[in-house]
Amino acid sequence: ADGGAPADRRAARAAFGRRPGRRPRAAMNRLVGLVVYNWPLKLAAIALATLLYAGLVVSQSTFELPSPVTITPINQPDNAFLLTTLPPVTTIRYVSSSDVGAPATPASFSATIDLSGINPESGGLTYRNVDVKSIDPRFLVVDWEPRALNVQLDPLKSYKVPVRVNPGPIPDNLDVRPAELSASTVTVSGPDSVVRLVVAAQADVLIDPSGLTVDRDVPLIPVDQLGNRLTPVRVDPSTVHVTIPVFSNAKQKTLAVNPIVTGTPPAGYEVDTITVNPATVSVEGDADQLSVLARADTDQISIGAATGTIDADVELALPAGVLPIGPKSVHVTITMKAEIGTKTFQAGVLPVGEQPSLSYQYSTLNVYVNVAGPLADLDRLDPSGFVVPIDVTGLGVGVHDIVPTPNLQAGLRLVRLLPPAVTVTITPGASPAPSAGG
Repeated sequence: ADGGAPADRRAARAAFGRRPGRRPRAAMNRLVGLVVYNWPLKLAAIALATLLYAGLVVSQSTFELPSPVTITPINQPDNAFLLTTLPPVTTIRYVSSSDVGAPATPASFSATIDLSGINPESGGLTYRNVDVKSIDPRFLVVDWEPRALNVQLDPLKSYKVPVRVNPGPIPDNLDVRPAELSASTVTVSGPDSVVRLVVAAQADVLIDPSGLTVDRDVPLIPVDQLGNRLTPVRVDPSTVHVTIPVFSNAKQKTLAVNPIVTGTPPAGYEVDTITVNPATVSVEGDADQLSVLARADTDQISIGAATGTIDADVELALPAGVLPIGPKSVHVTITMKAEIGTKTFQAGVLPVGEQPSLSYQYSTLNVYVNVAGPLADLDRLDPSGFVVPIDVTGLGVGVHDIVPTPNLQAGLRLVRLLPPAVTVTITPGASPAPSAGG
């Protein structure tokens, strides 16, 4: 029995392939071998199957938007201008759920391009991605075109340029004089590559064949050396006032200068004299205009708070189409003077020079004082503190008529006193009473 045991064990191993205790490990090894056998081929097959399945699913729910979507630049530097004209996104492919009712529209998506971090001074092209997102949660963007663009930023600059007038063709029968402008230079601003080509801000003016004088605000156009308009350029101010005298029958006339004085003098002052140098000027204009023109007015001269003399060079304010022959301004001198008046004050009598040994009695302790002088000075006098000294220095016992002598500032004068004199009665003072010990 013992000798047959090994044979039985060998038969058992042949039947089962190995010892009973090692069967689970062998089965696991065979399973792992099956999994890793030709693993690259198996992995590729799985990936291909996944892609085919995804493509099948996507192909059943992917749509394409037929309308363009505008690309909006974001994070553009404040000191830069976008030179590139951004094309729209022409194609957007998206996935939508099967229960979507209305199809997507351009408003369902947003397209942006980020310009942050671009140095406008570099002047070169920068390649930036275009980002497309769905605004409507029912749609999922899959792809779009273009995916990226070359963009170029230009620094913003400002320059001073002269203003020039382009009058166009001038009719032969008219006498057109040089244009007068409200500003000789203006500021132009914009992308440096464009604005540096601006040589002038041009005011286009058309001369009317009927001979009407040009007197209006005209828009300014930034132009290059060839007279071509340049954009985008901002002109500040955007207009200029243009005056072009146009004559069809020019005549001359001498007119008296009429200074136009405005304002009210300060209280207590008035205008004394007004002189003009020269007193007359020669002008020219069409005969019809000059026939009704009697004087040459000046611009307004404000008196303001002046109390002395005003000296000013003032422009002539001639009607449109009438020109001065010679200087355009005159010298005006305005002198002011104080208004003179009178004012009456009730003043207290202030004795001066009384002696302790005498007794004084006054016929009145108040007088009325009438003062003349500039009204401004009279108004500055304080009635409550107005007193009139009466000098009794050296007077002895008896009755005296004393004329008060008010102290008045320079420019003021006494007109009269009521009463004109104060009667002072002086008597000996009472003797001191003897003391109790005397």
